[in-house]
Amino acid sequence: MLAGIDLTIVIIYFVIVLAVGAFVSKRAAGSIDDYFLGKRTIPWFILGLSGMATYIDMSGTMVQVSFFYMLGVKGYWVAYRGAVALFLAFLMIFMAKWLNRSKVMTNAEWMIFRFGKDRQGQLARILSALSIIVLIIAFIGYFFVGTGKFLSGYIPLSPEISALIFFAIVTIYTAASGFYGVVYTDIFQSILILGIIGFIAVKAMIIGTPEYYNAFATTEWRSIIPSWEMIMPQGYESMHLFGLLILFWIIANIFQGFGLPFDAWTSQRYYAAKNERESALVAAQWIGLFSLRFLLMMGVGILALGIADKISDPEMALPAVIDHYVPSIVKGLLLAALIAAAMSTLDSFVNSSAAYFVKDIYKAYLKPDAGDKHLIKVSYGTTAIIMTFGIILGWNIPNINAIWGWMVMGLFTGMLPPNILKWFWWRFNGMGYAFGMGAGIIAAVVHTFVFSGAPEYMTFTFVTIISTAGTVLGVFLGKPTEMSVLINFYKTTQPFGFWGPVRQACDEGFVAEVRKENRRDLLLLVPACVWQVTLFWAMTALVVKKWEAFFYSSAVVVGLSIVLYNYWYKNLKRV
Repeated sequence: MLAGIDLTIVIIYFVIVLAVGAFVSKRAAGSIDDYFLGKRTIPWFILGLSGMATYIDMSGTMVQVSFFYMLGVKGYWVAYRGAVALFLAFLMIFMAKWLNRSKVMTNAEWMIFRFGKDRQGQLARILSALSIIVLIIAFIGYFFVGTGKFLSGYIPLSPEISALIFFAIVTIYTAASGFYGVVYTDIFQSILILGIIGFIAVKAMIIGTPEYYNAFATTEWRSIIPSWEMIMPQGYESMHLFGLLILFWIIANIFQGFGLPFDAWTSQRYYAAKNERESALVAAQWIGLFSLRFLLMMGVGILALGIADKISDPEMALPAVIDHYVPSIVKGLLLAALIAAAMSTLDSFVNSSAAYFVKDIYKAYLKPDAGDKHLIKVSYGTTAIIMTFGIILGWNIPNINAIWGWMVMGLFTGMLPPNILKWFWWRFNGMGYAFGMGAGIIAAVVHTFVFSGAPEYMTFTFVTIISTAGTVLGVFLGKPTEMSVLINFYKTTQPFGFWGPVRQACDEGFVAEVRKENRRDLLLLVPACVWQVTLFWAMTALVVKKWEAFFYSSAVVVGLSIVLYNYWYKNLKRV
């Protein structure tokens, strides 16, 4: 349990956050655009900082730390399951500017921009909004499990009640402050998060001597080279074909790069950026700051080795390390930082999901003449309802790893085929999007009940096939999108891909300029991806003191940074 001074620090943190929410509530209530996008006036470096804070969540950190603790440096490969977030490189190079060029508020509203206002466009919009809400409810359930497990170690309450109290505070704060509150409290939260990262990383490097590793770990613990088949700890037996899983995780990352962000919380920051240049810079800063998470996760894994006898559940390695290694007062600050990480993620999810119901269902179809003040009030109720459904789901989930694997390799995967094709194929229509999304979500849900406990590569394969079949069926059942809509989309977004008939209707000079930009982007995509994953690996190698790997990977990062500066950064349009 927490000492009085540590509990006081945590309470002070909550008071500050609620005070910020109250302070910006009037500014957020000016209009629906203010409430959900901050009126597109927030500087890119604050959006990037906020993005980093959103992605360093408590539940995700706990589950990834468990693999670093159990598998050692090989846990870096498990990060490709989701923690690497390789799609950020795709966003940096081209996807962020494509999103920003649309000047819409949500991905669901984007469907009208892409497919038009006819029945197919409206159907795609509804399915997009509903899929986002389903996805966020699943994420809320995931966070509920992790937050409850973590907090119950410090307060004399059950995991469910601990999480319930935390979620109530986040709901009140997010509903009142909107996107302004989410972003500007992320600045304060990021300072706390960076503090915990520095403390844990330095502590791990000091303790991690050769004698320490010899006493608590095998030689293999510090090796990055995975085996095709590995003996996994109890409860993780379905991951024994480790090499095959790595292959599928990497393939999923590439697919996600071309299909994301269909989630609400990532795309919201790119829609909110002032212009396409700042939108791309948000992604670059996001990658740089997010790499610091690997210092934290590897550091906790190292420290947990020394107290293995106190850790019965690998997912509890993080709170166990804090209990054992962190003195009072510092513990309060570290706990506040981890709570900040959880809050910055959860408030982003809740605020963005409310936008989809209010903008794309309520105002679009239920009450088109509703004013801004009325819509903001509706968003308050929507926030509470979505949180309630997520809590009900989380109350019935056994552990973090179970739902994370299903979401990434099941639910996410089921949404990828239609979300990839929408960018790159002119013949793809609203019916194809709706059928693909519906089939993917149903396949992910059915699979988890019918094939419970199946390896993740089977989940990925099954859901991909069903979603793709639904997508193709929908495309040929529906009529092509009107050419005027496609021309407007192509001229505004300027994507690469199969746009032959649309290009023929555009000016040749314009098409030539678009092709030139597209070629440059595609050539830069590989170095951008390598830059990102090498940067993350360099951070991992640094903490575990694999010096040769650290220096070589750092050299690669520096070299690719020069390439990206000259051929990516210098070509960003100055609007």
